[in-house]
Amino acid sequence: MTDPAPIERPQTPSFTKVWEVADLSADPKSVSLTVGEDDLAPLAAFLDVLGLGALSGTASVTKHGPLVRVAGRVQAQLTRACVATLDPLDETVDEAFDVMFTEEHEPAQGPEEVLADLDAPEPIEGGVLEMADVFLEQLVLAMDPHPRKVGAEPLQDPGAGATISPFSVLKDLKP
Repeated sequence: MTDPAPIERPQTPSFTKVWEVADLSADPKSVSLTVGEDDLAPLAAFLDVLGLGALSGTASVTKHGPLVRVAGRVQAQLTRACVATLDPLDETVDEAFDVMFTEEHEPAQGPEEVLADLDAPEPIEGGVLEMADVFLEQLVLAMDPHPRKVGAEPLQDPGAGATISPFSVLKDLKP
């Protein structure tokens, strides 16, 4: 079985900042990105949300040996679908984050099962760090996994509580 192809992030000229890892040092580099009006709709589709009103991020990036630290904040205004009623609802994200990346990582050797170390630094691919990807990942981690409108009642299952058996259909065939 092959891994599914990764979903490509849409091109967002207003929301991109790429740093060569070799250019980073212990001296902090600051970045501040805000999504432009033209890039909101493609990013909303990419995030699979009903709407994206605003998205911005600020961070400080430092490098210590093979490790790169990104500490910052991501902020967004989203329109999502309520999991109970499917009605639109607004969600505000304002989340601080602190993540580590590394240039030194071992690529997967094969199909064998590997235990993931969730505290390990994330690998840097190709020697570059794309800050838009970092902000988007942190946004997705901060989003409510089950957005629900206040007071929303779940949809009722019309078959809930009914006894179903293989003989229930035969019962209806009796004269």
